[in-house]
Amino acid sequence: MRLNFYLEAGAFIIGVVLWIASSVSYNVLDLRDKIYLNMLRIITVFLPFNLLSGMIVHENLFSLMWLSELLVCLSFFLMVGVWAILNIYLLKTVYRSNSISISEYVITGFPAFVNLLLILANWGTHKVFDVCKVEDSVQVVFNSWYKLPYILAAVSLITYLIIIFRHYHELLKHGRYVFFGIPFVMFFGYYIQYRLKSTAVLGFTYATVLLLLYLYSYNYNVKIDGMTRLMNRESFLKKLDYRIGCNKNMTVALVALNDFKRVNREYGFQNGNKFIKEVGRYIDDISPKKSTARYSGDIFGVVLEDFSEEDVKAWSDQILERFEHSWEVDKLKHKMTTCISIVRYPDMAESLTEIQELLDFLNTCAKQNKNNQCIVCNSEFKEKMQRRIRITSILKEVIQDGKIYIKYQPIFDVEANAFTRGEALFRLKDGLLGDISPAEFFPIAEENGYVIDIGYVQIEKICQFIRSFMDAGEKVPIISVNFSRQQFMAEDVESRLMEILDKYNLSPEHIAIELPEEVFSMQYDMAKKRIMDMSDKGFRFYLDGFGTGFLDLSHMMELPFEIIKINKKMIRDTVDHENIYLLVSAMTAVFEENGKKILADGIESEQMKEMADMLFMNYLQGYYLGEPLTEDKARIEFARTEIFEPIPDMDQLLASMMEDGSLDMSGIDLNSLGLSDEEMSELNQAGMDMSESAQEDMPAEDMDGNRTAEE
Repeated sequence: MRLNFYLEAGAFIIGVVLWIASSVSYNVLDLRDKIYLNMLRIITVFLPFNLLSGMIVHENLFSLMWLSELLVCLSFFLMVGVWAILNIYLLKTVYRSNSISISEYVITGFPAFVNLLLILANWGTHKVFDVCKVEDSVQVVFNSWYKLPYILAAVSLITYLIIIFRHYHELLKHGRYVFFGIPFVMFFGYYIQYRLKSTAVLGFTYATVLLLLYLYSYNYNVKIDGMTRLMNRESFLKKLDYRIGCNKNMTVALVALNDFKRVNREYGFQNGNKFIKEVGRYIDDISPKKSTARYSGDIFGVVLEDFSEEDVKAWSDQILERFEHSWEVDKLKHKMTTCISIVRYPDMAESLTEIQELLDFLNTCAKQNKNNQCIVCNSEFKEKMQRRIRITSILKEVIQDGKIYIKYQPIFDVEANAFTRGEALFRLKDGLLGDISPAEFFPIAEENGYVIDIGYVQIEKICQFIRSFMDAGEKVPIISVNFSRQQFMAEDVESRLMEILDKYNLSPEHIAIELPEEVFSMQYDMAKKRIMDMSDKGFRFYLDGFGTGFLDLSHMMELPFEIIKINKKMIRDTVDHENIYLLVSAMTAVFEENGKKILADGIESEQMKEMADMLFMNYLQGYYLGEPLTEDKARIEFARTEIFEPIPDMDQLLASMMEDGSLDMSGIDLNSLGLSDEEMSELNQAGMDMSESAQEDMPAEDMDGNRTAEE
């Protein structure tokens, strides 16, 4: 009987394609993936042997009959070995836990082992098949034991199916059709091979099984989150898009864990992942089938199809109630809080993009409150979200066009009695929204990663402003600009700053960089090295908002801050609290001794200014002294040489008052003032000195006591 090897040739092509594709797909290999790759390689290698043995038979090469028999035996041997490995792979893949016992592996593998012995015995006995000369041609002849390998294969397949049914509750839902289908594909292949003895089918059957496993694995990895075994974000969004395309009503929810980073810090990432899986499993269990996804790291998405408002509320209340209790994994307990964001389609959103934007916005709003809560989207939230989108668009335009609106708040130099410095403040204006508060737009800029780019647009604008003073030959103020931690710790911050300064022929000391204490809250050594290096090259630094608690005094002393801006709350509290006044005065004295200037920020009243004067602050800033100004108005303020009336010398003031008679001390009993002897002596001496000075200035006749009638 001549064998037909066309199907084996096709199987060889499939094997080569899968080999190439798998080398790209399986970048990170676990044990299961390694088993699959080894099966694939074995089959792809044995198929050429099978084809070569067929060529010997087809060409009637009598001298190579022994080689043909060897290759056929080797092919059968490898094929049975692959079936044994395939059993292990299937059992290892279909279960979440390693609950398959060794005895079950042995039972499913035993028929394959007997088959291997049978093939080995065939080399000497030729009871299964033989390659021999029949009527002047080489043919493969099947003998009396030919049915036995098929019976053993059938037993192995039946055993595999029994084990699957026995552990059905552990079988992964997403792969049941694959793992139940494979045994029937194998049955069909063996049956065809048994019926059509003249056609080699088994190699093609194995290649088909491996192709099914590859497609399952590829789709599974693409659609399923590897850790939680839930839908991933892409699959979740496709599901939403499909329902929108079919115009089907639905409620979409995000369940986000609050401050989950703390769990990772306390218990480690591995235990943190276990908590994530436990929460995901709970949400999946109480939600409709195939509706739960891992939307992102600690956020789960759920599609609630055909849920009424009452059903949605009952579902969310169930989750909130569960989060009132601790979660436990591996004897570790932790109580977490969650926020649930809910959007109904098509009531509140009309497209997938709008659903995503609303969900993300609601989640951001909800996370501001760390307590368990559920937020359902309504028209008010939708308006706020649209405002947020508009602000994001404006920020993009600032970066793209370089058109930025900056105001300058003058900083009062106490010693110079003038505005010698100023702070540049980025402001956002829009024709529709009007003036937008920094408290509103700055978090949006941070979340979208616009802070760094906007910062350099701002610096370029400041350099233009400074350059205008120099070109006009006017006194040049020092302008400070706020830097976020994200911008200051960027690798290229120094080079980009120097590039802008060089463009306007300015040196680093023309700009002061204001850094918040938060810059040094993490990676202190790295931040210290950065500030030291830049300070050595001439950059000025202010510490913004001292008093937030991230820096202690020892660190303060070793960092090259030229000016320390005292938190305005601290200045305000000195008015009402004596202990805070003493604390601030002590700190300012320490800073002064170490060559650091002090700036009182947030001076909003005469009382606060007087307190700042009593604390001997070097610089003052606030609305009482000057509000943020446009470039033109700021230029006028910086040109002023005197802000307040100069305070005269006290001795000169007293002499002047006594001379003009506005101060009459004749009726004052000095003893009633409770002064010390030393103070009384000094005061009497001062009075005598001033009296003598006044007499020297009198006319001679007055000195003799002859006053005119007019006097």
